[in-house]
Amino acid sequence: MERVKIENISLKNRVVNAVLWLGITKLLGQILSWIITIYVVRILAPEDYGLMGMAGVFIGFVILFNELGLGSAIIHKKKLAEDDISNIFWLVFLLNVALYLLSFIMSPLIAGFFNEPRLTAIIRVIAINMIISSLGFISYNMLTKGLTFSRRSQAEFIGNLSGGIATFLFAMNGLGVWSLVYGSIILTGVTNLLFNIYHPWRPRFSFSFSKIKEMFNFGLKVAIARFLWYVYTNSDSLMAGKLLGKTALGYYSLAFQFASIPLDKIVSLVSQVAFPAFSEIQDDAERLKSYFMKIIRFIAFVTFPLFCGIFLVADDAVILFLTEKWRPIIIPLKVLCIVSTLRAINAVNVPLVVAKGKPNIAMISNLIFAVILPIAFYLGSFYGLTGFSYSWLIVFPFLFLITTYLSLKTIGLSMMEYFKELRHIFVGSLFMVVSVIIIQETFLAGLGHLDRIIGASLTGAAAYLLYYFIFNREMLAEARAVLKR
Repeated sequence: MERVKIENISLKNRVVNAVLWLGITKLLGQILSWIITIYVVRILAPEDYGLMGMAGVFIGFVILFNELGLGSAIIHKKKLAEDDISNIFWLVFLLNVALYLLSFIMSPLIAGFFNEPRLTAIIRVIAINMIISSLGFISYNMLTKGLTFSRRSQAEFIGNLSGGIATFLFAMNGLGVWSLVYGSIILTGVTNLLFNIYHPWRPRFSFSFSKIKEMFNFGLKVAIARFLWYVYTNSDSLMAGKLLGKTALGYYSLAFQFASIPLDKIVSLVSQVAFPAFSEIQDDAERLKSYFMKIIRFIAFVTFPLFCGIFLVADDAVILFLTEKWRPIIIPLKVLCIVSTLRAINAVNVPLVVAKGKPNIAMISNLIFAVILPIAFYLGSFYGLTGFSYSWLIVFPFLFLITTYLSLKTIGLSMMEYFKELRHIFVGSLFMVVSVIIIQETFLAGLGHLDRIIGASLTGAAAYLLYYFIFNREMLAEARAVLKR
């Protein structure tokens, strides 16, 4: 019993450390990246970024297939033989060489599609990143498997910094779009070199596909699930641009970007750590249930008030910070904030089922989203940007219930238990929203936009914390411990 308790504390400490390392290094990296980018943007021309964007559309799609989910297979498998790792390395390396050759051959066709001849050379050079990444593939995933995010984060931070500085120096020397290309090569090279330094490893010169067939089948299902995720997460922008036009797409894209900030900055960090943590305890049903619900509660506790806060100040913030011309994004932003509360906790379902060795559940879940959401977007488009946005609100909650039910079955957790654990989050968030609306309609009515934003923010924070102080001090203590750490 004492040993289990020690293991729980050890895993909890490693998970917290991993999230903190990821968060701190990504924050510092983001700040430095913004600073460098501002200077680079002042030097380069818009067409340089346009060319990189065109190349990125093609390369981004090809990268979906560059490891066929074998990274997840490495993290998921409890005991890895040295032969398994070597076989996976050679398979991934050869796959990336093949994808590079495909990109090399396809580059003139992509250039012709965009009517931009320079893309041929750009794609052929930037695609080298796939081969470089394959050389650090094993070390990256072994660092992740061991929850050694301090090392992994350091490598990524130094790589991003090196790439940013190189891009700036190349731009200063008049290399134009090639400063972005060469900068990305240096970023990838430095990062993967450090992965190998932090987790030294050398492959054996042998290969046997039969020895990793089971892992390959597992990874292939993960890769298909990722492809379906790519389809449904990009279908809204694709259909908005096609059905509503570029102006409406611009409004929608900005609204979606703001409504996704907590997802990108918080949920993505926790999800990265969740998968290796779940994989480590995949055979301990009770611990897995416990950790799954702890992570769900933590994500909901932090993100729900953030989404509610954006929802509550959207009217004033959009006009104050973006000016009157961006008023059309207010309703889509509010709607997407409501939906994003469910998107946040839904993000943990895939790491759970894959860690349990059920990637087929992730495939089915993403297939449901990939089929139903585009239909909803199409029907919603008949009612303009507002109808398009409301299609998320009408359909996503039902899809969330279905896919969450499928995920919870893998660990024997009922929907009743799941929502019972989240009851304080929902009620606390509702209490916050009602409190702010009352204050907005009484004491803050008639004030300026900035005063209303400040007043609403302070009221919301006070109401949310007050609810937990009265009804759930345990959650406050848990959050305080994480912040103290």
